[in-house]
Amino acid sequence: MDSFAHLLSSLPTVAAHFLIAVATWAVAALILIRLTPADEIKLIRAGNLAAAIWTGGTLLALALPIAAAMRYSHGLAEVATWSLLAAVVQAVTYVAAAALAGKTRERLEQGDLASATMVAATQIAVALITAAALSG
Repeated sequence: MDSFAHLLSSLPTVAAHFLIAVATWAVAALILIRLTPADEIKLIRAGNLAAAIWTGGTLLALALPIAAAMRYSHGLAEVATWSLLAAVVQAVTYVAAAALAGKTRERLEQGDLASATMVAATQIAVALITAAALSG
């Protein structure tokens, strides 16, 4: 019975951490998707694999350090701060990788898998490094 009581008493903290993380992830994802001059969602719905890889890499890369922030933070303020910092790092990485790929709109619309894979891999690599850095 003590375990169940502990679970119930922890529920508000778990819910708050989850909501902060998901909100940070969703807002950052919307901002990053808007940074791309192509309509990634429209391209994905049309079956464009490059757009799916590009966007999927962005979404995953945002989630990794935010998950680490939740794991290694002590309290809501730390979760919010580290999640926000992780999102900023990913935004900078996204802009840099997209600039390196060049001609983003044309490449995505043409289904260029090479540039989409490079951008996604770069974002995920930096996300993993950021997540590890958050572990202390």
